Amino acid sequence: MLPMLGLGVWFSILAYDDFGRLDGLFSDRGYIGAEAGGLLITLMVQSFTAHLVGAYQAALLVRLRLGGQARWRDAVLATLKRLPLLVLTWALTHWWAWLLALAILNSELPALVGLSMLLVPLATTASAMVLFTVPVMMTEHLGLKAIRRGWRLAKPRFGAVWGFVLAVGVLGFLLTGFITWLPQAAEATGLVTFGRFRWVLQGLASQIAALIVVPFAALATAEFYLQMRIHAEGLDIVMAADRAFGARQ
Repeated sequence: MLPMLGLGVWFSILAYDDFGRLDGLFSDRGYIGAEAGGLLITLMVQSFTAHLVGAYQAALLVRLRLGGQARWRDAVLATLKRLPLLVLTWALTHWWAWLLALAILNSELPALVGLSMLLVPLATTASAMVLFTVPVMMTEHLGLKAIRRGWRLAKPRFGAVWGFVLAVGVLGFLLTGFITWLPQAAEATGLVTFGRFRWVLQGLASQIAALIVVPFAALATAEFYLQMRIHAEGLDIVMAADRAFGARQ
């Protein structure tokens, strides 16, 4: 996740410390300006990083829960082995998010308040439909068929999956907002002043928040995937057999 963190901090510095000179980096007309363009690229990198972290967590946790040895090196190698497929599935399952991000970045606050009533349920539904794609790919070795398989697994209990996505999104949003707000809260005490570097510190704080939120969200998704298979397919019987007779390779 270090490249993601570094990029987020770098764009924070570009946007708030040297914004005027950077207008030529992106078009300052139309839908992408310097600040919005930097933020959009940062969001894309963070989204793909979360995709990779989800793959790593799934490979690690599922192997552990199925009775195998959970070694981080094996999980890293399994993730790198499927890197082309992960890039493709990320593009196929997240294309709508960039249209949504562009709309949000170019909307005024009053419009966003109204749009949120529509966008939040739509984004939650779209995310829930592909929630299990990465865990399926990393554990069932289905390639691109993991998208369809993940949907078939989620469909019978879609209400629970939808609620899980919403809960993780709300908790992640609140935690990220709280950590990002900490530099401003420290200034409000009057004991410390950051001056013109406050926005840079807030950018750093937001990346630290992502460093906390993303792995836990990925781990929760992998665990939820296992629980769905236990309830829908009796995976607990397989797990008990593996513990009794040895895990399958």
